[in-house]
Amino acid sequence: MLLGPALLVAAAFAPGPRPEGALAGDESRELDRARAAWACLTPAEQQDAVAYLRLECEHLGTFQQGLVGYARGLLEQHPSLFPEPAPIAWYDPTVHAPAQPIPRRLLPATDASVRELQRAVAAKAPDAPARRAWSYDPATRTLRRASDWDAPARVFDNALLGAPPDHDLAEAVIERALDDGAQQTTLAAFAHAYTDRAGGVHPGLTLYDAWTSGAEIEMPDVDTLGIVHDVLGDWKRWVAPVTRQQSLYDTLGELFQKAHHHRGLRRALARAWLEGDAVLRDGYQGALDNLHALWESSSSDPKSLSVKLPKAEAWSAFLEDWAKTVRADPELWQRAVHRHATLARDAQAVSATARRVLDEFGAYARLAAATKEKAPTPR
Repeated sequence: MLLGPALLVAAAFAPGPRPEGALAGDESRELDRARAAWACLTPAEQQDAVAYLRLECEHLGTFQQGLVGYARGLLEQHPSLFPEPAPIAWYDPTVHAPAQPIPRRLLPATDASVRELQRAVAAKAPDAPARRAWSYDPATRTLRRASDWDAPARVFDNALLGAPPDHDLAEAVIERALDDGAQQTTLAAFAHAYTDRAGGVHPGLTLYDAWTSGAEIEMPDVDTLGIVHDVLGDWKRWVAPVTRQQSLYDTLGELFQKAHHHRGLRRALARAWLEGDAVLRDGYQGALDNLHALWESSSSDPKSLSVKLPKAEAWSAFLEDWAKTVRADPELWQRAVHRHATLARDAQAVSATARRVLDEFGAYARLAAATKEKAPTPR
């Protein structure tokens, strides 16, 4: 079955600038040089450099750094106490499709079908260069952290790219603050692992990933019925083997559309909250400055904005109305553009601070000495 959301965002929002996906030549070379200098520090020095970087960024006094501090203030516990991502479970065929209890088996990551779907998912989910270790899980409404969330190398490399320490934590906190949980049950259902009709479980890929990929995907009865059972509590209308597939797929499509609209908008807003040149997925890239305008209309306060966000059923009307509002208010548009530019400059200040820290720790001097030693001696 081929099923994807009918995204209307690009048409509903006024076009905005799309950030460049690749660094310019000089900037790329400088980044390579900074990374090489970082590698010249000992592990203990790298730890100290990150601690110093944190202090220096906190003293920048930028708008972006103020947002990071605000988000940290919303945490109810220390970051280390949040859980890591839970293993992705799959629907049990003996429960949801007992007439077709095809056993599930985990496919290897090298399987051709797995790699093909992974490529399709990745193509629909562009990401910024900075590597995020934090995410918001709408299925459980909790923050999730990667095992290396506080690894010095990751934190410092992100800073070289313009992302301040804890930027990904702040983004996850804000996405949580924008989510009222209205689509939690549906998102939890689509958080199950994607499987094919032969029972092959695609590692690391959820039903949500598969449905947003735009790829032609298989939907075995155990998964379609599992969603219906979990979300609607309906165990009688369809049973395996399903013969009235179209009505089932129409029902599932409507459920997914609502959940996707709900999650996609909040995820895009969370990223635009902290990043001027945010890289957005789900069709929101052209709406970047309109999202900055939404934040401006709420003084960048997630509590204030959350009550303005639409229910899934009103998603399209909300986007269309907001586009008209922005077009009719030149002052609001200019404030949005200014917010965008301010956060972009703040990111540059983070990158410059990281390079200055390297210099103060003598990393560039060591790199120069090491490069000189390796240089061939003229004959």
